[in-house]
Amino acid sequence: MALKSYIVTQDFKSPVVRVTGVPHKPQEIRFKRFRKGDIIKGELKHANNEPAFILVGGACVVPLNVVKELVTKEIVSNAEGAEEKPPIKITPKAGPRMKYLDAVIVGSLLGVGGAYLAEKQGWIAMPDKKNKIYGALIGAAVGLYFVYRFKLNKPKPNTEE
Repeated sequence: MALKSYIVTQDFKSPVVRVTGVPHKPQEIRFKRFRKGDIIKGELKHANNEPAFILVGGACVVPLNVVKELVTKEIVSNAEGAEEKPPIKITPKAGPRMKYLDAVIVGSLLGVGGAYLAEKQGWIAMPDKKNKIYGALIGAAVGLYFVYRFKLNKPKPNTEE
C-alpha cells in the first residue's frame, strides 16, 4: 500500500514502544503528541475488511476519528502570459462629505461656546442670541477651512509599484 497524507483534526497522543538497550528493561512506552492541523503520512490498515487505523512511521497508531484524508489536485493552467488587471483602489471609510460635515458641526459648537465665553467674560458688551449665531457661523467656516486646507489636501502615498 502507498502512503497517503492525512490532516489531524484534534490534539491527541499516540503510544510508541521504544527499545531502550538496557537488558533489565528492554522496552519502554513513550507517547508521540500530534497537534490539530499537523499533516501526517501513513498507511491505512484494515481489520475485518473495514478501515481500522492509520500506521504512521511503522510504529504510531492513529485512530481514524482524529484525522481526515488530505486530497490534493494538480493545478493545470492553459493561460499564456500575465494578465493585466486594474489596480485595486481602497476608498477611505469617511469620505470628504463626512469630513466637511464633521467640521461644520464641531466648528459651530466651538463658535457657540466661544460666544458664550465672551459674553460671560464681558468681552461683548451686550449679550444677544445673534452673537451665538454669528459664533456658530464663523466656527463652521473656520472648521471647513481647516478640513479643506489640512486634511483633504495631504499628498497621498504612492501605492502603485
